[in-house]
Amino acid sequence: MGSMSFWSDWAEIVGFILLVTGFFISLFAGSAVIAYILIILAGMFGGRIWFRVRENLKTPWVIILLGFLIGFVIGSRYGNNWLIVLFYLFGISISYCLHDKGIIKSSEY
Repeated sequence: MGSMSFWSDWAEIVGFILLVTGFFISLFAGSAVIAYILIILAGMFGGRIWFRVRENLKTPWVIILLGFLIGFVIGSRYGNNWLIVLFYLFGISISYCLHDKGIIKSSEY
């Protein structure tokens, strides 16, 4: 019960890694504008993930996407936290729509 297995707890581990990554990325943002641009770009990456797993979206993917957002919000020194959340959701929705309409192609690797 006390040990973690990567194969059974992969979503929590990746979510925590992205939480820490988001925290440090937001610390290095020198202004609110840079923080907003970074979070929109991160949201667009999240929208691509959301598009790729749309058929069988499960809780682990939501944990992973929220991990980065929570870390970014915790580490943000500049900008409004509510705007950061809104820009993240905006980036996800824009990227998802662009992938859905075929404007951006997402190929399997």
